[in-house]
Amino acid sequence: MRLHVRALAVLTALSAAFLATPPAQAAPAVTAAAATYRGEGDDVVRIPATSVPSIVKATHQGESNFIVWALDSSGKQAALVANAVGDYKGTRAFNAIGTRKIRSLEVTADGAWTLQVLPITKARSWSINVKGAGMDVLRLATPTRAARPITLRHQGESNFIVWSLDARGRSTKLLANKIGNYRGRVMLPAGTRYATIEADGTWSIAR
Repeated sequence: MRLHVRALAVLTALSAAFLATPPAQAAPAVTAAAATYRGEGDDVVRIPATSVPSIVKATHQGESNFIVWALDSSGKQAALVANAVGDYKGTRAFNAIGTRKIRSLEVTADGAWTLQVLPITKARSWSINVKGAGMDVLRLATPTRAARPITLRHQGESNFIVWSLDARGRSTKLLANKIGNYRGRVMLPAGTRYATIEADGTWSIAR
């Protein structure tokens, strides 16, 4: 009888310990940590590794090429996040297409620069009617529930490229790919949450 009582006590203690142990938590998603980096001239900046859509807000004060590449874990160029001559201010996304783990930013510059790395959720607010100049990434408060027509305008001399992105920040549709001045009406897909703009001039998006 004593053996049975002792065995019952051991089982009770083991059950209590099991119930007190918290369940295993799922590993958190790898997200871009907000950080700002500053420098002058050519450099390679190490950033917290991330494989999710993120943005880089960049500035440059100089006279020559300003080029920034996002590099993957093997040091290969994965995304071009800045490409200009002279002074520059713009926002570009990386990992909107593909899921390569980005570990560093490679800078080519002749002047002083800043790079601010942010989650794509920190992109500029977008209410469908919006204006801007140069490179940018836009964010709607909520994804579009249905497809809707929008009008795109651009006044510039170089590429004008617009992509729609879903709620995860993944590219879904190429809305415009033109050179120089442009005006066109296109369909914004249902489920759109973000948009990326590549331009050298002023642009607008309207319902």
